[in-house]
Amino acid sequence: MRNVGRCPRCGEELGYDDSTDLWWCTGAECDVVLRREAMRHALRGLVEKRASGVPRGVASSSLEYDTDGIEEQPRRFRKILIGIVVLVLIVALIAMTLAPVLWPQRPSLAVSPTQLLFSDETGTGVMPQALAIQNQGKGRLEWEVATDVPWLILEPSGGNFESDLQIVTVKADITALHEGTHFAMCTVVAAGAHNSPQVIAVRVQIDSPPEARAIRELLGDEVEVFYGVQPPYVSGPTGAPIELINNEDAVDVYWNDLIAFLSLDPTDESPYIQDVHMCGTFAEQLHNNAEAAGIRAAWVSIDLKGQHIGHALNAFFTPDRGLVFVDCTGAQETGILEAAIDSIECDHDKIAYVRPGKEYGLITLDRAESPAYEFYVAYSQAWMDYRQEVEAFNHLASEYNALEAGRSLVTGGEEARYAQRLYRELEAMRVSLEMQQELLGPCRWRSLGIVEQVRIYW
Repeated sequence: MRNVGRCPRCGEELGYDDSTDLWWCTGAECDVVLRREAMRHALRGLVEKRASGVPRGVASSSLEYDTDGIEEQPRRFRKILIGIVVLVLIVALIAMTLAPVLWPQRPSLAVSPTQLLFSDETGTGVMPQALAIQNQGKGRLEWEVATDVPWLILEPSGGNFESDLQIVTVKADITALHEGTHFAMCTVVAAGAHNSPQVIAVRVQIDSPPEARAIRELLGDEVEVFYGVQPPYVSGPTGAPIELINNEDAVDVYWNDLIAFLSLDPTDESPYIQDVHMCGTFAEQLHNNAEAAGIRAAWVSIDLKGQHIGHALNAFFTPDRGLVFVDCTGAQETGILEAAIDSIECDHDKIAYVRPGKEYGLITLDRAESPAYEFYVAYSQAWMDYRQEVEAFNHLASEYNALEAGRSLVTGGEEARYAQRLYRELEAMRVSLEMQQELLGPCRWRSLGIVEQVRIYW
C-alpha cells in the first residue's frame, strides 16, 4: 500500500490498496474509504484548475473529492448489526407472547419411589408406606391412583395441584394372605400430563401364616402355637391320648360357612360324662369332624387362674373374621348360668371368647354375631340390663298383685286409677322384656374363670 494524497475529512495521508483498488485514510480515528471514481474526479478537477492558472505548488490536500464516492463500510456494518439485533429481539418477544398459544405448557407427572416392599417376618403386621406425587411441569396436575389387588389400601385415591407435591399412604392388609411372596401394582394416571401413567411395583413378603398373625394380635405373648404335633393330653382317666387326624386338603373357610358346618355337626349332642366324656374328647371329635369335612381346625387348651384343671375347645381361622374359638362341649347343667325361660333346652354349640387376663366367655351359636371379644362384653352387659329389668318387672308385678288381691276397686277411685297405671307400666315392660329375650336368646352361659395361658395345636 502506498500514499497517494490526503483525506478530505481529516487531512491525513491516503493509502492505496492494490488488492481492493480502494483508497484508505491512514488516520487512526478516521474510517473514510474512496473508490477509484472519486479519485479520478478529484484529479480531473486538479488538472482543470492548473489549466486555468493554479500554481504547481498547491498541496494535494487542496484536491476536491466527490464525497458521494466515500464509503464508510465499518459504520454501515454496525448499523446492519444493530438492525439484526433489534429484529431478533422483536421476534423473541413475539415468540414469548404467542408461546402459550402455539406451544401450550403441560404438567409432568413424577412418582417416587417406583417400588414398594412390605415384609412381615414375625407375624406382627407391616407398617404403611408412602408415595410422593409431584408435578415437574407447568399447569394443574389432576391424578388418580388404583391397584389391581383388594388387599392394598390407597389414601387418597386422587387429587389435583399445580406445584409442590401430594402424599399417598399405601397400607397392606395381610390378614388373609398366606405365607410366601405376593405381588401387586399401583398405577398413577394424570390425564394430559407428560410421563403418564406411572406404575409402581409392590411386593409383600410374609414369613408367618395368617392365623399366627391373628393369634399374636389377639392373645399376645400368652400363647403357644404348635403345628403337626399331637397335644400331650388324655381323654379321660383311662389314659387314652387325644388323637388329632389332619386332612392335608383342608382349607380355611369363611364365617358363614363355619357357622353352617357347626349347626349340622353332631358333636354337641353327646352327653357330658365326668371322667369319661369331657371337654378334651368333645374338642377332639369336633376337630376330626371338621378336618374330614375339608375345614382346617385346631385343638386348644387353656389354663384358668387358680384352677388345677383347665379346659379344651377348638379354633378356626376365617379369612373374613380372623381367629374364631368354638366350644361344643355337650350337655352339662353346671354350664348354664341362667335361662330366660324355665325348662328350656339350650343349644350347646357355642362361640368362645378367649383373652389372657379376662374371663372365658361363651355365647350360643345362633346369637353370636361376631367372634370379637368386645361383642361378648356388650352381650354380657345386655344380659345384666335384662336381668335388672326383670327384677324391676317382678317388683312392680308384686305391688300390682297386692293391690288387686281380694279387693274390689271402685271404678274411678284413686286406688283403681293407680292400679290401671301400674298395669300399663307392666304391659310396656313386658313387651320390652320379650324383645330383649328374643335378641339375647334363651340361655346365658357361665364363665369358667380367668384365662391365663393358651396352647393351640394345628
